[in-house]
Amino acid sequence: MARIDVMMIGPFPSDPERIEGGVQASLLGLARELIQRPEVASLGVMATPMRPTHGITRDRVAGIDVTFLDTPWRFLASAVIRVPVVLESLAGAEAPLVHLHGTGIVQSMVLVAALLHRVPVVWTIHGITEKELWAELKRKGGFKAWARFLLYAACERLQLRLTRHLVVDTPYVGREVAGRARAKPVAIPQGIFPDSATDTRGSERRDPVVISLGVVHPRKGHALTLRAFAEVARIMPDARLLIVGAPADPAHLAELETIARDLGLADRVEFHIGVTRAAVVAALHRARVFALHSQEESQGIALCEAMAAGLPIVASRVGGIPDVIGASGAGYLVEYGDVAAMAGHLVRLLGDDDLHRTMSTAAFVRAGDFTWATVTDRILEVYRAARSDAA
Repeated sequence: MARIDVMMIGPFPSDPERIEGGVQASLLGLARELIQRPEVASLGVMATPMRPTHGITRDRVAGIDVTFLDTPWRFLASAVIRVPVVLESLAGAEAPLVHLHGTGIVQSMVLVAALLHRVPVVWTIHGITEKELWAELKRKGGFKAWARFLLYAACERLQLRLTRHLVVDTPYVGREVAGRARAKPVAIPQGIFPDSATDTRGSERRDPVVISLGVVHPRKGHALTLRAFAEVARIMPDARLLIVGAPADPAHLAELETIARDLGLADRVEFHIGVTRAAVVAALHRARVFALHSQEESQGIALCEAMAAGLPIVASRVGGIPDVIGASGAGYLVEYGDVAAMAGHLVRLLGDDDLHRTMSTAAFVRAGDFTWATVTDRILEVYRAARSDAA
């Protein structure tokens, strides 16, 4: 393949030690691997804002040139005004290829412009936005939730209808969008760099500590994990729960803290919110079992990182989670809302050393399927197809 100038567009962390969610982790991981590949002549990132900001900034993050787009007004959709900045950068590339990440009005407009100018485009969908926002609309209601749902659902449908090279992170997402997508989805998981997590495998993990790693948002089901852990704590009084993640919904964090107090768990539950990558790895080091009771999940990078640390999984059987665990023997799946089943599996894994050892080994082996080196090989195959198609 001739060398290409890759432009990635999507959420990107300003500090690699403080990552806000799986999409940021995915862009950072893929970018770090791509800059090592001889097929890539140059790589730049146009970072879409995750909250209202003022003023475009440029920085070099982890060896990657990043332009952080802003929002001229106090709503995220106003970032569309900055699309000309993206197009100007594309115009200066010798052999450009656009890799869109996620759904948004910036991604939609860049997709249209790139197709008009015969620039090859690859889109990684990162979850089913319409489905997730519909659940949020039902939970919250109100004009803002309706407006957000209508805008982003329209963007997702447009991107699905126009994209010729579509990447999904699990077969589950591929099945969900297949009827609406122009292209046949290619299932390529989001990757991980397992090294730092793998360093935690040396401990015996005898302390009964459960970790739930994921952004603080109702979709992640931390409230149900707390209720399951309350059952665990009744049987194992020395058990502890660590809830670790970025503060995506501060109001929900306050709600979780109230639930913990009401359940009598205030001294057994630790909240580590908005912490550095080093603190996340330290929390993985302390834990014996990983728990996730999500309502919806396209893949769940946290699951892969936990398996790389040798943690057996107890998770809800929703979305792409069954695809991630597969037939590996790395964990147990429960029906969403089945708190008793989750509690039972947690007690079993916390108390049975032989079972824990067997499932820990299976988890570590399964994590090897999600390394960024392997994932990037497959992404480059999609890049080749996109360039050939555009030519």
